[in-house]
Amino acid sequence: MNHHPVFFRPGPVMPCAWILMTAMGGIFLFGKDSTPSGGSLADLKGPRVDLRKCGALGDGKSNDTAAFQQAAEQIEGAGGGVLSIPKGIYMVGLQTHEDGEFPYDKAQPIFSVKNVNGLSIEGHGATIRIAPGLRYGSFDKETGKPINPTMPFTDPDCRNHIGSMFDIQGSVNVLIRDLDLDGNLAQHILGGEFGDRGRQLTANGILLYNNSNVTVANVHTHHHALDGIIIGWTGLKESDPPTPHTLVQVTSEYNGRQGLSWVGGRGLTVRHCKFNHNGRGGINTPPAAGLDIEAEESVGRDGLFEDCEFVNNTGCGMVVDTGDAGYTRFVRCTFWGTTAWSTWVTKPGIKFEGCSFHGSTVWGYGSTNAALATRYENCRFEDLEYGTNGVYRAEALVKYEPSPDREGGENIAYDGCEFVAHKIRALIFTPGKRTIFRNCKVKHGWAEAPDGTAQSMFLGGLLEKVHFSEDFPTDLAKQFFIKATGVTVGEGVIVDGPGCLWGTPDSSDVGAIPTGKTSP
Repeated sequence: MNHHPVFFRPGPVMPCAWILMTAMGGIFLFGKDSTPSGGSLADLKGPRVDLRKCGALGDGKSNDTAAFQQAAEQIEGAGGGVLSIPKGIYMVGLQTHEDGEFPYDKAQPIFSVKNVNGLSIEGHGATIRIAPGLRYGSFDKETGKPINPTMPFTDPDCRNHIGSMFDIQGSVNVLIRDLDLDGNLAQHILGGEFGDRGRQLTANGILLYNNSNVTVANVHTHHHALDGIIIGWTGLKESDPPTPHTLVQVTSEYNGRQGLSWVGGRGLTVRHCKFNHNGRGGINTPPAAGLDIEAEESVGRDGLFEDCEFVNNTGCGMVVDTGDAGYTRFVRCTFWGTTAWSTWVTKPGIKFEGCSFHGSTVWGYGSTNAALATRYENCRFEDLEYGTNGVYRAEALVKYEPSPDREGGENIAYDGCEFVAHKIRALIFTPGKRTIFRNCKVKHGWAEAPDGTAQSMFLGGLLEKVHFSEDFPTDLAKQFFIKATGVTVGEGVIVDGPGCLWGTPDSSDVGAIPTGKTSP
């Protein structure tokens, strides 16, 4: 049985009816007048709250924070309900100062609810925008003036944050849809850095902790000082029940840190989403990735990303490097690193299927248990330039170096993959105990490389049915080579030549390479 959610979209654009089969095996049908659990909005327990009737003006000038607070209080008090946000531009975000109280400015909640069962936030295409002039970063606790502390710096009396637009915790059956969440980053008053590096302070579009059965659909969340979306669960164990979350047609971009931080949970399905240009909106807080998968006092399991983009982030397109996390499939996704690696993987259970990688990729998790080792199936690696932003090149399209916690590349597998190198080496594995290349095509094209350069280098591993071709000028007066030392050479290894030979630069091995014949 496939326990991953399955998504159907019967109409061309949102809002329309969506059918969602969850990891729990149930079906959610939600459309114009329906909830994630399949009932109509009229059947959802609790009040239907019209934000305008709570006093919101939505005129793009007035601060409507109090209306969101009032709506949250009503819905939380009733244990659930519907928040209807008529189309408009709602300015939100408040900081208050009291003499003798620290930090200098204290952020007030915007829409914050806990422990509800059944919450539907209906955006109707509305824009929610952080009000200009809020302080963010490190400030003198007495004067409110920006300071530039020596890092790391974690004095809570000097911490000024903004908060999250939607802060939902400990709840089930939640739907958020049809919204533009504008963090208005350019209008903040910036203080110094805070935390270990950058400004690690709350300023998010959507914060979801310890929830289950959550859907976010047709949301644009952007220019937040921290993250567009954070999904987490504290204290979760692998044996705990699933905690399904689903993102559909979400664009999270130009945020100061991440497009999406997944910091714990069992069951995250993401389809047709974009996590691009993060770290490029005016603040760059590491890791500044499109997606950061890490477990904070929790586990991360059962992730699925289909038809998603991770493009032109300051940091990696996707990074999974911390905590008891990983265990995620990426299907038909695009990773495009322009100033950093397209992906950075050091945790188990990551699988890529039919994905495209532009910009160097690094690492990979090796394991004697093949099911835990990083796996690539039918993927394409190519150093294509992203407009004027270029592409990140670091020695090779794919670069692996051993580390004790990754078991020397054991069982990392590339099956049916294609590698096209234009201005860089194709592959460097130094060493890969048993990294597997099977049914792959490798095209070398780095004509500007110094004479005698290894265009690919393998120090260990298995090559089987791998075709090495080249794209050099016909009059190129250089000789390149493929280094393969300590490699198991299986059937079907072919080297086209004549510019790049199997072995040393002065060897003449081209064509079919005999089984077992490695290079010097």
